[in-house]
Amino acid sequence: MTTPQQWYRQNRKCLRNYRGQWIAYDADGIIAHHPDYAQLIEAIPADAQNYLIERIDKTEFSEPLKFFPVRFNAIKKHDWQPKYPVTLSFGQNRTLNILIDSGADISLIPYQLGVDLGYHKLSEEINNKGESVGGIVEYLLRNIEMEIDDNHFSAPVAWLQTMDCDETLIGREGVFDLFDIEFKQAEEIIIFKWRN
Repeated sequence: MTTPQQWYRQNRKCLRNYRGQWIAYDADGIIAHHPDYAQLIEAIPADAQNYLIERIDKTEFSEPLKFFPVRFNAIKKHDWQPKYPVTLSFGQNRTLNILIDSGADISLIPYQLGVDLGYHKLSEEINNKGESVGGIVEYLLRNIEMEIDDNHFSAPVAWLQTMDCDETLIGREGVFDLFDIEFKQAEEIIIFKWRN
C-alpha cells in the first residue's frame, strides 16, 4: 500500500504547478490546495484521512536561470528538500511534511497554522523578534506537542505573527537532543532514531 510520502516522492515533479501554495495530499494524490493556509484547511474533504499538509515554496523546482545568449543552470543540483512527516498538536492535530533544519535554533510555524492549532495572542503579550534569512521576523514563543514516528514529546515553537511568511520548519531546540537524525540525500530519506 502506498503512503503519502511515497506518492510525494513519485510525483514530486508535478508539484511545481503548486509553487507558493499549501497542499494536502494522501497516498492517491492532492486532495486540496490553496495559497492561504486557512482556506486550504476549509478545502480538505471532511472524510479525508492519513494525509499530509505541506507548503511548496515559490523557489522550489527552480528552472535554469536565463541570460541571453548564455544559460546557466541553477546552483541547486539535487531537487530534494529534507522534509519529514511531523504531527503538531495543541487544540487541533495537524500532520505536515516539514523541513528538518539543523541550522535553525528553534522550530517555526506560520501565523495561520498557529491559529488553526488553537493559539491566541493575549492582549498583554509583546512580540519577540528574531533574525531569518529574509530579515527580522516577529513571533510569540509557544510550547507544542509533536509526534515523530510514534514518539511523543513537547518542544518550543516560534509562532510567527506576520501574515507574509509561510515557513514551517523543525529546529534543534527540544527535538535534536531526543533523536539521532541521519540525512541521506542520495536516497532522499531522513532517519529519526529515538534516543530514549
